[in-house]
Amino acid sequence: MFLLRLGLAVGSLPCLPLPRPPIPPLLRAQSSRRRSFFPLPLSSGRSPFSVSVSASAESMAAVPPVARKVPRELAEHGDVRVDDYYWLRDDARADPAVLAHLGAENDYTAALMSDAKQLEDEIFAEIRGRIKEDDIDAPLRKEQYYYYERTLTGKEYAQHCRRLVPIDGPVTVHDVMPTGPDAPAEHIILDENVKAEGHDYYSIGAFKVSPSGKLVAYAEDTKGDEIYTVFVIDAESGQYVGQPLKGITSDVEWAGDEMTTLST
Repeated sequence: MFLLRLGLAVGSLPCLPLPRPPIPPLLRAQSSRRRSFFPLPLSSGRSPFSVSVSASAESMAAVPPVARKVPRELAEHGDVRVDDYYWLRDDARADPAVLAHLGAENDYTAALMSDAKQLEDEIFAEIRGRIKEDDIDAPLRKEQYYYYERTLTGKEYAQHCRRLVPIDGPVTVHDVMPTGPDAPAEHIILDENVKAEGHDYYSIGAFKVSPSGKLVAYAEDTKGDEIYTVFVIDAESGQYVGQPLKGITSDVEWAGDEMTTLST
């Protein structure tokens, strides 16, 4: 429209290259340096564009570890393939060679990211500072108990708790678990913080209460390979009932009684 008002024919305009926009001084100064800018809004009051990370001598000198090749033939359905890195599979997490290589990978990552360590700590502290650590999730009423998980300040894992329903009656949307000094006492069925002691990794993949509320089946992973061991405990005493099921998934369900669980 601007060209038409000037009375110029578009077809008669010469094909001239468009001028490049000027580069801001800050970007022009930084273009020759190895720096990355992270526009993250931090609560410290600093401008989000003032956070920069420069490559240090440590990160520049870091050399990535290279896994050695150990050919191994694997045959399936008449097909043979060669896996040069099959030796890295260590289901027991105990092979010294595998652990040494993983340690070298971790050391390399730490060296490469060393410039961002302070920023990483600041972000982590800010995120954690916004989390209410001493808290419970929404209670679920099942038969005569409310079941819920509680997290504690400074603890990494949850407590699985229940509280007795003080009155008999049907479950409704207005059902609210009572709290305070006059409420029924809280009972901790299982404390993951206690179970995790002595383990570098700990995760519970299932926590299932039996139909009567007397027993609990839970699936435990202490290696991080998502291969679980299922235990059954007495909900009141915490004592183990029967023998655990090892090497299965966390898909566990009660079969409608106190004697049978279904798992895969």
